[in-house]
Amino acid sequence: MPTATWQYVYGIIPTDDRAIFDVAGIDPAYDVYTVVEGDLAVVTSGVDPDSLHDLERATAVRYLSAHQRVLELVSHDYPVLPVKFGTTLPDEGMLRELLSQGAQLLRTTLDAYAGKEQHEVVVLWDMKNVFQEIAAEEPIAALRNQITSQPPEETVNERVALGQMVHASIQRRRRQISEQVIAQLRDLADDVIVNPTMDDTMVVNVALLLANSRQGDIDERLEALDALFGGQLQIRCVGPLPPYSFATLAVQVLPFDAVDAARQLLGLSEEVRTSEIKHVYRQHAAQAHPDHNPSAEHAVEHMESLTGAYQLLSALAKAQAPAADDQGHDWLCHLDRAAVERTLLLAVVHQEGVL
Repeated sequence: MPTATWQYVYGIIPTDDRAIFDVAGIDPAYDVYTVVEGDLAVVTSGVDPDSLHDLERATAVRYLSAHQRVLELVSHDYPVLPVKFGTTLPDEGMLRELLSQGAQLLRTTLDAYAGKEQHEVVVLWDMKNVFQEIAAEEPIAALRNQITSQPPEETVNERVALGQMVHASIQRRRRQISEQVIAQLRDLADDVIVNPTMDDTMVVNVALLLANSRQGDIDERLEALDALFGGQLQIRCVGPLPPYSFATLAVQVLPFDAVDAARQLLGLSEEVRTSEIKHVYRQHAAQAHPDHNPSAEHAVEHMESLTGAYQLLSALAKAQAPAADDQGHDWLCHLDRAAVERTLLLAVVHQEGVL
């Protein structure tokens, strides 16, 4: 068996179980198992990090399928907070750092989504039937008859207008169906995300966050929708799933070289209090602001560099905040290589919908 140099991260679960899961991960050569810290665990497996770079589409799809397959199997037995696809960390020690540094955020998020799962509802229509119905609409039918009775070179403007009218009709129909579908489903869900449609055959693409107690209700609603539309639409539902769209953990390790360059730009030491980072930035900004130096060459660029350095160091400092001091108090921030490379920036991402 090849030696794993990094750990692929699938998700976080609330358990102290040291488990091995019977499922193939990103690389089937490695077991999918838990790394535990306290009452939290990371679901992980070994991976060659180079295998995740510059992926061809077919490979990316295969890896994404493996990522989801693991999470969906784990979710049968545990509440799970998905981690962003493609996330890796160097070793099990960093996985424990993830659980330790993010303990409060992870527990709060897992509690918030306990007993809730995602369902994805997609509605499709038959474009041939749609175009036949639109062709019979007025004034589209009249304009179409006018065009067909004249030479093509004499109806260029009319053909453009016809295309615009057909497009507008399709959009109006899609909007009306979408509103009806969402109205029927919204009260079932704790949260709803309306996703973009992927092609012309797709009318609705929506993610629902449902409590376990409402899982059985969705089939009844979908049957009611099928009856409402006279069986003219294909209605598909995938779920239950982990709450991918509603809560996914993003994990970032800032590159030390970028942090060190920001530190040097602001003239800070490797140990600095958060209040000093802000104070020094404001001093530099006051001196360098383009309004105060209208004739200075590259003043705008220098100001942008200072602001970027401050934002980078502030993000790192926030990630290093002691659990009791993360509400704006002052604390010591460590900017040496060892400290930077073991500091993780964590965020729970809620996908934005189109509505």
